[in-house]
Amino acid sequence: MSISIPFVSSSEDLVTTQDARRDGFLEIALRRNRESIPYLDQGKALWAKLNAETKSCDDILGMNEIRVALLLAAGLSVKAQYHLTDGDKIKILEEFVGQVLRPCGEKYVDEVVYRYLLSLGDQLGGRMRNIIGAIAREKLSRRIIAQLRLRDLSFAIHYGKGKWVDCSNCATIEEIEVKAIRWQNGNYQRMLVYNTNVPGVSQSKSKSNNVDIVVFNKFTNAVDKKHLEEILGDQKNYVVMGELKGGIDPAGADEHWKTARTALDRIRATFKKVYIAFVGGAIEKAMADEIYNQLQSSTLDYAANLTNDKQLSSFCDWLINQ
Repeated sequence: MSISIPFVSSSEDLVTTQDARRDGFLEIALRRNRESIPYLDQGKALWAKLNAETKSCDDILGMNEIRVALLLAAGLSVKAQYHLTDGDKIKILEEFVGQVLRPCGEKYVDEVVYRYLLSLGDQLGGRMRNIIGAIAREKLSRRIIAQLRLRDLSFAIHYGKGKWVDCSNCATIEEIEVKAIRWQNGNYQRMLVYNTNVPGVSQSKSKSNNVDIVVFNKFTNAVDKKHLEEILGDQKNYVVMGELKGGIDPAGADEHWKTARTALDRIRATFKKVYIAFVGGAIEKAMADEIYNQLQSSTLDYAANLTNDKQLSSFCDWLINQ
């Protein structure tokens, strides 16, 4: 059975190309470098303070104002520190000084800073995982806004707090912070909300179980829990639901698809009349075959590769029309 999705005539069209993968990794690498600057500055600040205020590694035991940073250097995460007493923390620092720093001699400052930066590297890794998802939302938001402007449709943006911002004539928009977009298409109201906890679909109230993309046929005054509850409970308010997976690493592609597929299956089991879509950054051959088969059987209404400009623009055009 043939499908009528522009720029998708076979499963091969959905596969992420080598060029797209390279560009995606480059984008993430550049973003990581930018995000690392504050962490590196913290390391420099720690180096300067230790050099200015200590003469031996034993002196760090009395530096209570930077104890959190010193414990990070000792290998204790911020989260773990909340569960320990002051006595526990002092003991850990004493062992850190005795077993790690003292053998370094005069190089103890460098050793503290190196280990501190290692701990900050873990924090940066967690931040980057969130940012990769945010970049995907940014790309999608930017294309939706482009389509809305192309059609000269009025639209507003919500950033998760405060009020809706009419952005029809805005020169610049912080797409990465967008929580929701709403627009008027003729007589129809449409409101897209990212990361929404949908009754019957999300297995729990955990953020990780939220539906990535939800388009409603009604506006709300805000997109917080209180206002969304006004429309979440009625299935007639839903127009489109979908999953957005922005990772570019092929090693994680299958896992991302399994997570998305499970969410899409829950949507189908709960909703009888709603359009279902999938947009992904890393789509490998076997995954593309499965997605294309779902399109052919109308199990899936729309699919696009996030790295394919034509497919992404076409998807946004389709989304606005629903």
